[in-house]
Amino acid sequence: MPLQPTKIKQIFQKTSNLRIGVIGDFAVDFYYAINQQTHEFSVETSKEVFWGSKPITSLGAAGNVVQNLAALGVENIQVFGCIGNDIFGREMKHLFQNINVDTTFLKGLSSGWDTCTYTKPMSVNGEENRLDFGTNNALSEEIFKQILLDLESALPNLNVLIINQQFPNPLLTPQRIQQLNSVLEKFPDCLFVADLRAYGLHIKNIILKVNTEELARLVGVLEIEEANEIACIMYGKALLKQIGGSLVITRGEHGILYISSDKTQSVEALKLNTKLDTVGAGDTVVAAFSASRGTGATIKESLEIANLAAAVTVQKLHQTGTATLEEILEQNLN
Repeated sequence: MPLQPTKIKQIFQKTSNLRIGVIGDFAVDFYYAINQQTHEFSVETSKEVFWGSKPITSLGAAGNVVQNLAALGVENIQVFGCIGNDIFGREMKHLFQNINVDTTFLKGLSSGWDTCTYTKPMSVNGEENRLDFGTNNALSEEIFKQILLDLESALPNLNVLIINQQFPNPLLTPQRIQQLNSVLEKFPDCLFVADLRAYGLHIKNIILKVNTEELARLVGVLEIEEANEIACIMYGKALLKQIGGSLVITRGEHGILYISSDKTQSVEALKLNTKLDTVGAGDTVVAAFSASRGTGATIKESLEIANLAAAVTVQKLHQTGTATLEEILEQNLN
């Protein structure tokens, strides 16, 4: 039986009181329309000039988790990471400030760090080649130590901490995740949820969100089919023997699975008969599950709300969308 609207509203009434931190790889998504056949040529280079229009920015990577939390009604969000002293860094702070995010611990670096940015030109053929900034930054150990100290000072006042790793050269390397583990174990009353694209083997004894491709890579097999729940459970339990804690496994059109040492729970994905854009759906799941669980909702309730929120965002094309309470309630009725 799906969650009743009254129950969903009860859970959401508590989200405004949550204090949630997010640490990891923050980015700006920069979308614009591009016309590559203008028949206008540069006087200086004689090359054809492309025309850009409709520039739009939004928060990406760990920033997308943040904007999803804000859309879910979380009013106290702190971010831990780095930006550069550049135009995209200023834009990221502006985007955070627009949703009242506390950027006290977002370190602005004057050199050696470009603000991570995904530049996405959209032509009549769809998304063209991305131009990325900052995804191969290198952070000094001294600055990371400062970030870790900031986090440790904030953790006594946080209900939830979400840990993100996305870039090829991330804020959280395997060695730094091991340092982070030592900090997290000091705060058993805080809920910890991680989404680590490459380094899930290094986080210990918390909730790790993976998709089936990431799960396969972590356990050393070629492929795990999303539809094969038995295989997902078997390999999920094999991973838990190495890292402890529990798993949230996203399975695309086959729903979401939760595995711990003593229980397995799942929800089926909603049937959506429309064009879908799954970019950022994992971030929505992380945000919605973490916020719901942080309020004291059960695991099953948290999975169902995450499932509904993801169903909302995948129907928003050409954007890393968010889901509000109103949109989730409407989706629940469909």
